[in-house]
Amino acid sequence: MKRNLIVAAIVLLIYICSGINTPANAAVTTSIPIKNPGFEEPILKVEGDYTIDAPPGWTTYNPNGLIPEKRTKWTSNNGVGHVGPNYGQLFYNQQLPEGKNIGFVYLAQKTGSGIAGFEQTLDAVLEPNTSYKLIVDIGNFGGMFKGVSFAGFPGYRVELLAGDTVLAADHNNLYIKDGEFKTSTVTFTSAANNPYLGQKLGIRLINLLQGKFSGLDFDNVRLITETVDT
Repeated sequence: MKRNLIVAAIVLLIYICSGINTPANAAVTTSIPIKNPGFEEPILKVEGDYTIDAPPGWTTYNPNGLIPEKRTKWTSNNGVGHVGPNYGQLFYNQQLPEGKNIGFVYLAQKTGSGIAGFEQTLDAVLEPNTSYKLIVDIGNFGGMFKGVSFAGFPGYRVELLAGDTVLAADHNNLYIKDGEFKTSTVTFTSAANNPYLGQKLGIRLINLLQGKFSGLDFDNVRLITETVDT
């Protein structure tokens, strides 16, 4: 009986010491929900098929009016394309980052005419003392189709917002070769007195229309936060 009490006391002491050694301000990592983050909606059953309307969960960012209200495949548009493993080999030298679809922004105007893309307002709001990491895979498809060359790169911008305010952005920091995807990362840390606390977070994915070919793809959008318990 005495031996059992000693063992129990030792176990309790180890438990208490373990609690003491646990940092009081442990970092907590969270993934913020994004609607249709991989552009897998709508479901397209045929490789090569595509839509010319903003996909579910996203709206069209169109500050310069480049994308018309009534779109055709010949006008500027944005939408979802079913690239898939086979069809993607025509335009990419690697597999898609996620799923079978990509979100694309195609602009038919002359270089420098303006910008357009996707945007989404999230349910989450800007919290104090929190680090945010927005991660997006961006594709510059290449190759040729029916005699049309897709060589060139229009440039991009990825923005993290609180309300209408841009908190941080990646303004074309990556050069993406034809047929290649690269990962853009935007980071921001909010202070306890940030004036935009409580405002809803937002994401913008933008085609800058600065290059010879004006098509750009997006995929696998993620937003990760890291907070400290106090």
